[in-house]
Amino acid sequence: MSEESEFDTVITRRDTGSLKWERYRHRDVLPFWVADMDFKVAAPIRQALEERLQHPFYGYTVPPEDMADVVIAHLADEFHWQVKPEWIVWLPGVVPGLAVSCRAFCPDGDEIVVNPPIYHNFFDAHEPQRQTLVRVPLHRQDGRWTYDMPAMEAAFNDKTRLLMMCSPHNPTGTVFTLEELHRMAELCSRYGVIMVSDEIHADLVIDTQARHYPTAAACPAMADHIITLMSASKTWNIAGLNCSYAIISNPDLRRRFRAVSQSILPSVPPLAYCATRAAYLHGGPWRAELLNYLAGNYACVQAQLAGVKGLVVEPIQATFLAWIDARGLGLEDAKGFFEDHGVGLSAGEQFGQPHYLRLNFACPRSVLEEGLRRMKIAVATLESQGDAESGSAVSRR
Repeated sequence: MSEESEFDTVITRRDTGSLKWERYRHRDVLPFWVADMDFKVAAPIRQALEERLQHPFYGYTVPPEDMADVVIAHLADEFHWQVKPEWIVWLPGVVPGLAVSCRAFCPDGDEIVVNPPIYHNFFDAHEPQRQTLVRVPLHRQDGRWTYDMPAMEAAFNDKTRLLMMCSPHNPTGTVFTLEELHRMAELCSRYGVIMVSDEIHADLVIDTQARHYPTAAACPAMADHIITLMSASKTWNIAGLNCSYAIISNPDLRRRFRAVSQSILPSVPPLAYCATRAAYLHGGPWRAELLNYLAGNYACVQAQLAGVKGLVVEPIQATFLAWIDARGLGLEDAKGFFEDHGVGLSAGEQFGQPHYLRLNFACPRSVLEEGLRRMKIAVATLESQGDAESGSAVSRR
C-alpha cells in the first residue's frame, strides 16, 4: 500500500467564501470547475505570510527589494531564460494583463486573433466597440491540439495587431514545441503583430516528455514584440492573493503598457508579494511533489473514464485540467446533466468548444474518485434510459 501524501488530506472549504465551493453551497455537488486547487498552500508560503502579518500595516506596497531577482532566478533556473529587472511590470493578475495589452497596443479598427478552445477571458479582454476579435480555432494533429497554420495565414491581414496566446494551453493542456512557437513568431513578424503570451501554467507541466519554452525565450528575434504574462498563482495555489507580472523587453511597449496599467489597475497587495516571493524561493520541493501527485490524478481520470461510452479524455501535457470530449453523450447540456448527478464541471462552450467538458483534478484523490464514480453512474443512467426506450419500441411492434 502506497504511503499517503499530504495532498491526500481532505480539508473542507465550505463556509470559507471559496468561489469554487460557494457555487454549489446548498447542493450535493462536488466542484471540479474553476482552476484553483483543493490543496493546502505549501508550508514555507504559509510561514512567510504569518511572519508578515506580525507587522500591523498592510497599505500600498512596493515590491520587496529582491523581488525582481527572485523572479529572474526562477526563470533562469526553470527555463534558461535571461530576463533583466527593468523588463518586469508587476500586475494584480494575468487577466488584467490581457486587457491592458488590448488597450495599449490596439487602435480603433484593429483585429485581435485568439485560438479557441481557449480560456474564456481571452474572448472578453478587448473593447468590442473599438476592436474586432478574430477566432481561428486550434485543430487536432497527432492526438494533440495545436495551431492550424493555413487558417492562421488566411486570418492575418494589415489590420491584425495582436495575437493573444495561452502557453501552456488552457483548456487543451498542450505544451507547444519550439517548432510551433517559431512558426507563430514568423507569421507575427511578417505582419508586424504583437504576441501576448499568457504563461500562467508554465510551471505545471506534468508530462515528463514535454518541456515548456517561454515564447520570448524560444523566439529571440521576435522577443521585443512579445508580452509575456506569468504568475506563481496557479502552481502554488495562491490565486486569491493577486500577484502576477508582465515581462516586456521593448522599452516603448513597456512604457505604453505601464501607462495604461496605471489608469485602470490597482497595485499588487502586500501579502501577494510575500507569498509569491516565498513560492519561488522555497516552494520547489512542494511543487515537485505536486506535479507527481497531479500526474497520478490525471492517470486516475484516464483509467476511471476509459471505456465510459460517450466520454473521451483527451491527452494533456500540462495544467491540472482534464479536457473531455462529451459529444458522444448526445446531450444539449452536458454540464447541467452532470450537475444533476452531483458533479460540477466547466462547459466547453465557455471556451468556444461546444459539447466538451473541463475537469479540474487538483484535489485529494478520494474526492476525485468520488466525482468520477458519480460521472460513471450518471452515464449509466443514460444507457439504462436508452435500453428502456428500445425495449418499449420492441414491445409495441
